Amino acid sequence: MEQALSSSESTPPRAPVASDATGKLNKLAAGFRKWTSARTEDFPRMPVEKQMYSAFRDLVLFVMHCLKDIVPEPLEGCCLLLHYSEGSNFKPVDSNESDKLDQVLVVRAWDSSVAGVAQPKHADTFAAVEAKRVEKVSFDGSSRAVRDGGAVLQKARQQLVRYNRLVYEHQHNRMFTWGLTVCDSFVRACLFGPDRVLSSEDIDVATPDGRRVFVGLLVNLCLCEESRRGYIPTIQQHEDAYGRYWTIRCNRISSSGEQEPEMATFYSSGAAMAADRNFGQHTRGFPTTERLEDIDSPTLFAKVAWHYVERGAAGEHRSELQHLSRIRKDMLHRDISTNNILVVRSPLDGTVHGVLVNFDCAISVGVDRKARPERNGTLPFMSVLNLEANWRERTELDDWRIAYQLEVEARATGGSAFVDGAMA
Repeated sequence: MEQALSSSESTPPRAPVASDATGKLNKLAAGFRKWTSARTEDFPRMPVEKQMYSAFRDLVLFVMHCLKDIVPEPLEGCCLLLHYSEGSNFKPVDSNESDKLDQVLVVRAWDSSVAGVAQPKHADTFAAVEAKRVEKVSFDGSSRAVRDGGAVLQKARQQLVRYNRLVYEHQHNRMFTWGLTVCDSFVRACLFGPDRVLSSEDIDVATPDGRRVFVGLLVNLCLCEESRRGYIPTIQQHEDAYGRYWTIRCNRISSSGEQEPEMATFYSSGAAMAADRNFGQHTRGFPTTERLEDIDSPTLFAKVAWHYVERGAAGEHRSELQHLSRIRKDMLHRDISTNNILVVRSPLDGTVHGVLVNFDCAISVGVDRKARPERNGTLPFMSVLNLEANWRERTELDDWRIAYQLEVEARATGGSAFVDGAMA
């Protein structure tokens, strides 16, 4: 494997590897060989699940050691992928869920030591790893039963989906996430996007070709750009004397809805809106300030907006920035609900202010209004016309009916979400 990793013609000559480093690599190789050499004369059976966890960790460490030796001066943005160091089947320290993870991969800076990570968090997880053994072995090893491999793989995927939601909830700068299933010697890489899950074919690490593919996957994930690992480069988390906080780099928006050319940096102590689900727009919102010293008294709100849409469901061009610039008079939101209204109480004078967000269903309206036969919105808050998906013209009444409904419900139940003119 080391020979395969070092085969690039562009790699400069390397200094001889120290004997202690060679001994460490040999020890790691012996650790993962029971897994990668399964179904051979030396190791006719797959190891039990706990041994698979340790073998997976040893293989990851082996690749990271070789990679640092081969690439002494990486490009900016390169990283190491390291594992949880204290066994397996653990609960992240920032989790309120009962589910436990078999193993995780965590991104660390290139100059970090190649060693396992203690006390990983969902906030640090790059990829969750779920391992299953197709051959079920009794506790004393006296009986064995082969399970349905497809059902085992499906269960592993389902568990990854649950973990993936928690990664989105804790990491406000993820566009998509990764996961790995390990079923005996077969590994699959899964990419969780906002609207679908992509899965690789089986990568059999018990074969030379399979090991080459898996090692190549780890190497490419370490040496690629942040965006290819699923991170939003303009949203980053920091930890220093000010504690943990986020920086958001974005363009200011003029009153006409145009972006200013220069990017500005804003500071936030955390997201007011988190993406706590697997699929959807993954809309996030940050109370921000322009000075780090004022981070506890935010005066602005930064929203991670969806991209420009060439044509919406009704056939018109749409851009959220253009919609926001016309919000006062000539648009229909079409998805007013409790999820799309943010209410913030000012820390300065206690006044309450509300803002309508998530304009991905909005449409422009004008003198010549067309019928809108498609069905849009959140089911409990849809107007009668939207529920029926009929051809009658949509008007401001469709939006105002829902707004008034929310106001009455809040007052009737004693809620404080829409008070002090927040809906104005």
